[in-house]
Amino acid sequence: MSKEEELKKILEEFESLSDVVGSAIVRRDGLIILSGLPTNVNGKGVAAMAAAIVGTGETASKELNMGKLRQVIVESEMGKLVSIGAGETSILTALVRENANMGLVLLEMEKAAKKISRILG
Repeated sequence: MSKEEELKKILEEFESLSDVVGSAIVRRDGLIILSGLPTNVNGKGVAAMAAAIVGTGETASKELNMGKLRQVIVESEMGKLVSIGAGETSILTALVRENANMGLVLLEMEKAAKKISRILG
């Protein structure tokens, strides 16, 4: 199985959660590696925003001596954007329903991010 096929399988398994609307693996410089985002969502924009938000969160955590950033959650009226690091070079980001079971979503995101990190290094 190729790396792309492995990554696609990881996203599909994660997106099988009913609370996940879509997800993407993005590079820390804001470019898309693989997208499972809905077609009505600007994937390039999501990738760029996720990279910027995670980068800012990591800087803030470091400057405030709060340890390593776990995740960034942008909570809006109609849902959430959740992003976590997936290794040194990538980020897993997800669009999540408004009333999602966040404990389950974050648990599954962490599992997926570890798998992604092993594949991408």
